[in-house]
Amino acid sequence: MKVELSKQSYKDPEKNRNGDFCAFEILEDEQLAVLALADGVGSSPCDWKASRVSCQKFLEAFKAGISEDITERFLQSLKTANQEVLLTTDSCEGMKTTFCGVVWDIGKKKVHYTSIGDSRIYEISNNRVSQISTDEVKSVILRKKDGKPMIVAGIAVTAEGITNVIGSQQISFGIETKDTESIDGMVLSTDGFHGLSTHFEEDIQEAINALSLEQGLKQIYQKYKDLQKDDMTILALRKVEEGNHYSETLAAILNNGAVPDMSNFELSKVLLRGIEEGIQEQDADKISKLMALCEARRIDLGREKTGNLISLMFSVDFQNGAVYQKLMSLMRSSKA
Repeated sequence: MKVELSKQSYKDPEKNRNGDFCAFEILEDEQLAVLALADGVGSSPCDWKASRVSCQKFLEAFKAGISEDITERFLQSLKTANQEVLLTTDSCEGMKTTFCGVVWDIGKKKVHYTSIGDSRIYEISNNRVSQISTDEVKSVILRKKDGKPMIVAGIAVTAEGITNVIGSQQISFGIETKDTESIDGMVLSTDGFHGLSTHFEEDIQEAINALSLEQGLKQIYQKYKDLQKDDMTILALRKVEEGNHYSETLAAILNNGAVPDMSNFELSKVLLRGIEEGIQEQDADKISKLMALCEARRIDLGREKTGNLISLMFSVDFQNGAVYQKLMSLMRSSKA
C-alpha cells in the first residue's frame, strides 16, 4: 500500500500575506507520511510567520527524532514547534497559530494525529467523511475600544474565540492513534475552507475519490472562491492500493453486478480501464453497465479522462450513438 498527498492554499485577496501554511514529508526509510497544517491567528502579530514556523519546525524536529515510539516523537516535535513560536522576540513576538498534525505509519497500518485550535482533521472511511478533531473554541463577547461590550438591538455581539493555540504557555495537546485498515484517507483544513459550507464533507468525499487528487482539491476551491473571506488551505492524503485485482473486480461487476468493498477512488480506476477496453472491443453492453455504475456511485471520471474515451471511440472507429451521447453527458456534468 502506498499513499498519495496533495495540498492547496489560497490567500485572502484582501490580505497582503497568506496566514495559513501546510507541508508534508514522506520518510521512505521509515514508511511514514508526516503532515502539518496551521492557521495563524489574525488578531496576533505575524499570522503568516506563526503558521509557517510551526509547520516547518514540527517537520524538522520529527525527522530528526530518534525515538522509535511515534507518539513520543510526535509529542516532542510539537513541544519544539511551540517553543520556537514562543521564543520569537522580534516584531512578531506574541504570534500564535492553530495546528493539525498527522503521522501515517504505512508499515504498521496506524495513524497518529492531533489538532490544536479550530483547524480540522477529517477521516474518510467506507466512502463516508467524518470529523475526528474537536474545535477548541468558545463564544466571547466582542468589545469596543473602550472595553465596553458591543450591543446591537439590545443584544451583546459574540464571536467564537480559539481556546488553544501554538505559541501559548498554557497549550494542551494529546496524540490520538487509530488503525488505518478501514481508513481510505484523511483531510486537514483551515476554517477558511470548512467554515464556508455545510456541504464541505460531501465536497471532500468527491475530491478524495477523484482520479486526480490535485484536481479534486482545486475543484473545491473553484466551488467556494466567490464566498472566500479568509485564507483557505487544505491538505489531503489517500491510500493507493498496489495489488492488481482488476480482472476479478471487473468480472464480478459484469457477471453478477457485485461491487467489491473498495473506495470509489479504487473503483473509478477499474471502471475507467474497463470502459477503455469496452471501446477497443466495441462492446456497447459492457460500456453501458460500467457507465451505469459510475452514475449509481456518483463517480466522476473527470473531463480530461472522459474526453480521452470519446477520442478513443474515433480512433478505433467505434460508431455507437448511445455510448457517445452518454460519454458526452458524463463529460459535461464532470466537476473535475
